[in-house]
Amino acid sequence: MLSQSHIKSLKSLHQKKYRQQKGEIILEGHRLIKQALLTEADLTMVWMTSNYAESPSGRQLKQKLTDNNIAMETSSEKSIQKVCDSQNSQGVIALMPLPKYEGIQNISRQSLYLDNIADPGNMGTLLRTATWFGIDSVFLSVDCVDPWNSKVLRSAMGAHFYLQNLLTIPHDKLFEKYMSVGYAILGADMHGESVKNIQMEIEKGWILILSSEAHGMRDSLRAYINHSISIPGFGGMESLNVAVAGGILLHGLTSSMRLLQTEKK
Repeated sequence: MLSQSHIKSLKSLHQKKYRQQKGEIILEGHRLIKQALLTEADLTMVWMTSNYAESPSGRQLKQKLTDNNIAMETSSEKSIQKVCDSQNSQGVIALMPLPKYEGIQNISRQSLYLDNIADPGNMGTLLRTATWFGIDSVFLSVDCVDPWNSKVLRSAMGAHFYLQNLLTIPHDKLFEKYMSVGYAILGADMHGESVKNIQMEIEKGWILILSSEAHGMRDSLRAYINHSISIPGFGGMESLNVAVAGGILLHGLTSSMRLLQTEKK
C-alpha cells in the first residue's frame, strides 16, 4: 500500500525540479507502462488497483512484470489517483529512473531539433511522430517544455522509450558537430523550398529544426541553416500547427532518403 509520505514523494515528480533532483519519473496508465516494458525500460516499481490487477490488461501486465522481475503492489484507487496528474489513473502507475542517453558522440543520419516548443501536447505529438518515421535522436533548446512533463509523456504515448537521444543541448555545439560530418541543417520556414528540390543535399544526413509558431525561428539558428524548407499550401490559412507541419516535413524527408537509397541499389 502507498503511505501518505510515499504519495507525496511520488506526486512531487510532476514538477521538473524534483524529477531532476531525484532522477525519477512517474508513468501513468496501462499503455504507457506497456510501451516501457516492450522496450525493456528499467521500471523500479508498479502499483495497481485490485480491479485493474484482475482485468485482462492487468493480468497481462502482471505477467510481464513477473517475467522481468519488477516489483509490484496493489493499492487503493484513491491513493493511486492522488499520485496521478491526469483525471483518470486507469488504475496503474509506475516509477522509473530518468533515462540516460548516449550524447552526440555518434550522431544519427536523421535527427530533429525542437526550438522553443512550450506546449506539452505539441512536444508529445512531435516525439511520437518522430519515432513513427524512424527518427531516434531529438534535441531540444533550453526553453522547450520539459520532455518528461506528465502531459508530454501521455501525449507521446511511449515514444520516449524508442529514442537513443532526447537531450537539451546548446544549438551551436550540436550544429557544429553536424556540419563537421557534412550533414545538412534544415529549417522549417513558410518561405522555404520544397523538400523535393533538395534531395541530393540531404543524402548524407540531416537535422531538421522546428520552431515555435508564436515566436518563429531565432536568428542565431538561421545562421547555421543550409536549406529552408516549406510545405506548399493551397488554402487561405496563414500557417500550420508545428506538430502537423513537423509530421508532413518528416514524411517528405524520410521518403526522400528511402528513395535515394533505393536508387543506389
